[in-house]
Amino acid sequence: MIIITTQCFAPKIGGIESLMTGMAEAMAKRGIEVLVLADGKTQETDNKQKYKIKRFTGWKPLRRLAKAKYVEKICDSKNVKAIYADSWKSIEYLKKYRKKILVLAHGTEIPKQYWTIMLDLMRFKKNRIIKSYRGVCKILANSSYTKDLMQASLKIDTNLIQIVHPGIDVYDDFITEEDERNVSDIIRKYSPVITTLARVEKRKGHEFVLKALAEIKEKFPNILYLIAGKGPYLEDIKKLTIEMHLQKNVKFLGWITEPEKSLILKKSDLFVMTPTTVGESVEGFGMAYIDASFHGVASIGSDSGGVSDAILDNKTGIICESGNQKMITEKILLLLENKKLRESMGANGKLRANENYAWDKKIIEYLDASK
Repeated sequence: MIIITTQCFAPKIGGIESLMTGMAEAMAKRGIEVLVLADGKTQETDNKQKYKIKRFTGWKPLRRLAKAKYVEKICDSKNVKAIYADSWKSIEYLKKYRKKILVLAHGTEIPKQYWTIMLDLMRFKKNRIIKSYRGVCKILANSSYTKDLMQASLKIDTNLIQIVHPGIDVYDDFITEEDERNVSDIIRKYSPVITTLARVEKRKGHEFVLKALAEIKEKFPNILYLIAGKGPYLEDIKKLTIEMHLQKNVKFLGWITEPEKSLILKKSDLFVMTPTTVGESVEGFGMAYIDASFHGVASIGSDSGGVSDAILDNKTGIICESGNQKMITEKILLLLENKKLRESMGANGKLRANENYAWDKKIIEYLDASK
């Protein structure tokens, strides 16, 4: 048996949710007995999966403690080969069976700097993280950036950290006629189409794309920018769209289903997400770029966090200097004007994504890490 203990799991939407859910499904497909310990209320679909799901509710600290005790109880009574955790927070209270633990690290949860006013609080968090990692089998970092950050900030032994890029699923087979109609209605009469699929927060860089769009629309008056996702910065982005008179060229889709995401990417000419680091928040990897690659779409990103692991610069897309508006605008325009280059990068990305990131191949890396 393998245990997956996670705060993030379907039906919740998000990058880590997709990662942990995909991991459970890929393990189960290989005939492995999988038990997922997830947060939240029991779902109707839980009993329909090829793996078992037990959910925990209540106040977060007590919930984590209850899950830790349950993990130890299962390990006491069954042959558990490995315990995979979504982050250090899911193993903080685990006292036993530490050598069975493989904990994922995403970059966003690792302290990066200390402000004077926050020194004591941040030091306390840092000590909690270091203690949580102590004695585990392996830390699985999602990018070179995350690995380097852990070594610099937490002084983690490099031999304990292994880089494993996340896996990904594509839901093309689940696209319905209704999905086709909905997406066709959205993009009708528009060309080219650029897309950002991300939680709408300041660090994701939506504003850079909007400012680029204000210049680019002079050459491409029918350009369409699709923003899929919700988040704390959504109202600010909507306000900026109005201020820049871009209402006719921007559509806000909110949360979309996985089939809708696949269909939108299929019909996009370019994927753009140019993140920056805001405080402690950083792009640890960027699975959205791999999503785009799976559908043959070139990406434009920035040299923030672990993006350079997700985009191969000038091969599967272009990496801009973080926060450099002039460069971001120029590179978007370059790829929109050069269809041959854009499609070549998309083809390179599709080949790379299929060879390296499909779950049937990626899960082998996760399983081998426990050996």
